[in-house]
Amino acid sequence: MRLYKGSDSGDYWREVLGAADDHAPANGVDILDYRQAVAKASEWAPGQVTKPEALTVREAAAHYLDWFEQHCKSLGQTQALVDAHILPKLGSQRVADLTAPVLRRWHEQLAKSPARVRGGGKRKLETEDHHRARRVSANNGLKTLKALLNRAVVDGLAEPSAAWSKVKPFRGVDRARHRFLETEDLRRLLNSAPKAFRNVVEAAVHTGARYGELCALEVRDFSHDSRAILFAKTKSSAPRHVHLSDEGMAFFEELTAGRKGTARMLLRADGEPWGKNHQSRPMREACEAVGIDPPIVFHELRHTYASLYLMSGGSLVSLAKQLGHTTTRMVEKHYGHLADQWRQEEAAKHAPKLGRRKGRLSRLRARR
Repeated sequence: MRLYKGSDSGDYWREVLGAADDHAPANGVDILDYRQAVAKASEWAPGQVTKPEALTVREAAAHYLDWFEQHCKSLGQTQALVDAHILPKLGSQRVADLTAPVLRRWHEQLAKSPARVRGGGKRKLETEDHHRARRVSANNGLKTLKALLNRAVVDGLAEPSAAWSKVKPFRGVDRARHRFLETEDLRRLLNSAPKAFRNVVEAAVHTGARYGELCALEVRDFSHDSRAILFAKTKSSAPRHVHLSDEGMAFFEELTAGRKGTARMLLRADGEPWGKNHQSRPMREACEAVGIDPPIVFHELRHTYASLYLMSGGSLVSLAKQLGHTTTRMVEKHYGHLADQWRQEEAAKHAPKLGRRKGRLSRLRARR
């Protein structure tokens, strides 16, 4: 359990009261069901277990984050979203007082607010894509808010309400991703990057892996015999093998030759492992050096891999496996248009030909 200290510190007192009864029967001592947990929480912090009619969004959020930490991944990312987008405007509101107009106004204002930038300040909304990105962010905030409110209801902390179900996300904002680098741009980017960072970029181009997955690679994760890289630490927690092209094989053979198996595969110039956000500045500087404007972010190398994979004739099924998706839904959503383009070109080349000459008919324009 954690107890909010107040807005001055923004921190929490924390105490482990017992384990949840998800995997073993509750015994009331060290394994607790919901009612037993509430009773122990009341003993630990008398008067702090809030009645449903008095529960605030801040208290509901604290309860949700406790649950999230035990059952889900990416707690830091979710907590940052709650702290940045939900608590400032809604934290002091009682859940019982939330209405659809209040939540709809909050959702719409969130979409209009400029994006925050690293180091403070806000970025101006300059293009339609910036506006679309803010609507996506607002939808993510709404999704998290609904999740924490529903968790409060499920756990008996708040009364059911239809208010938040009436507020709908912006539609049509999760469109297919179109931006990727052409092969020539990739070559220019690699040539401009310092050696240590060039290795990280090239590893991404050959595998389509996420930055965090690449940072966790060890030398022994490269298998010469199976021509693949094993990603043991992934976003989904499910290990996957990514099979390599001839160029990918040559790159990883050179990168791992003569090195200890447990050594980190990709290292910075100072010999230390790459860590969180270490890629941002060198990526921006490499893009600026070769005139890639606006600069891409590292994750767009994953989109580049996927786009070039499909455009060279790869299938949606094989790409989904390479990227670590259990189905083709995500790749169809974001890259399906590229697969369709390739299919059109293949049909023009390889569909049966009967020697029929092109007709002399011409299409008439419709009268207005």
